[in-house]
Amino acid sequence: MDLKITKARLPGRSHQWDLTIDNGTIITIAPSIATPAETTLDAQGGLVIPGLVDAHIHLDKAFLLDRMQWQTGTFTEALQETANAKRSFTVADIQARARRVIEQAIAFGTTAMRSHVEVDPMIQLTGIKALLPLRQDYAWGLTLQLAVFAQEGITNQPGTEALLRQAMALGADVIGSAPYVDPDPEQNICIVFDIAQTFDCDVDFHLDFLDDDAPLLLPVVIAETQKRGWHGRVCLGHMTRLAGLTPGELETIAADTAAAGISILALPATDLYMMARHDTHNVRRGIAPVHLLTALGVNTGLATNNVQNLFTPFGDGDLLKMCTLLAQVLHLNTTASHELCLAMVTTQAAQAIGLANHNLAPGNAADLVMLNATSVTEAIGAAPTQRTVIKKGRIVAQSHCQQTFFAS
Repeated sequence: MDLKITKARLPGRSHQWDLTIDNGTIITIAPSIATPAETTLDAQGGLVIPGLVDAHIHLDKAFLLDRMQWQTGTFTEALQETANAKRSFTVADIQARARRVIEQAIAFGTTAMRSHVEVDPMIQLTGIKALLPLRQDYAWGLTLQLAVFAQEGITNQPGTEALLRQAMALGADVIGSAPYVDPDPEQNICIVFDIAQTFDCDVDFHLDFLDDDAPLLLPVVIAETQKRGWHGRVCLGHMTRLAGLTPGELETIAADTAAAGISILALPATDLYMMARHDTHNVRRGIAPVHLLTALGVNTGLATNNVQNLFTPFGDGDLLKMCTLLAQVLHLNTTASHELCLAMVTTQAAQAIGLANHNLAPGNAADLVMLNATSVTEAIGAAPTQRTVIKKGRIVAQSHCQQTFFAS
């Protein structure tokens, strides 16, 4: 046996458990296991969870604050300033910033990630060419999916569709776009599904994000998903407009979303920062009600989205902190709701990006995080610093906290 973890607490289970791991796979989970192993980790009653899954992040746009100017903090300004910054992006520049995010993420316990990669006539294929090598470079600690997407629109950007197809041919995993910035959002959605069918890949849209009066695009995506037979292969990020629906409207659209097998991700750091900037009082929060959607049968998750750029000037890629934020914003105050938060960055997030069997069960891949916390509530309440990260049964990162006091 390669690895044994003893005296671990597991989400949703009482008491303490031992786990054995061999050849990158969980072999046994039991109250006590006598089988020896080459390496034994004593969890000392700490929590062991599935590896964190960041299902929506932008590696190519991380850490841009030092090269931008901003006054209003609006989405329009962020879009324009980022477009200006992209003019100077190089392969080396993107890789340096992306490596910083990935290495931080691995240390936090992220063992799988889907990064969106911008493709348009300005940056062309620079982003995907920069990030494709990192997929292999960091395979030791992270499963990295690359979702090429059109941030600036498709129908209004001649040549973008061809570039998206070239990016897929280069080896990208997923296709997507942000239809709400396109003057013909329905055609934008159809083009993305056309490309998905050509390359037999999953679809991932940024959708229903802006707080204007445009109609929901979710019904269009649901219809195309059903029409194309893409059940279980579509993921939608943001979906902030769902927060403005009445309970009856939400229940109706959730039923259709669940029937199509579509996953929805809240991106709370960005959504809180960007939404409702024109509200003068009683300011809306604008977070997709993922807890309610889960209860209505939709697979949901939450993710980082951006790290220190104009869309989100904060953050470091720690998904446990995202859990803390979501729990605060959505008033999640029970043990069960805290366990749901954790599932939305582990098992449910994995399902959203097509990763099967990402949970604590014999026969599954041993992608795990051991935390200095004794419960899920404690873990998302304080995002403990001390963590041991295991990818495919091998320890790939450890973080410790050292404190020194100098009492007089």
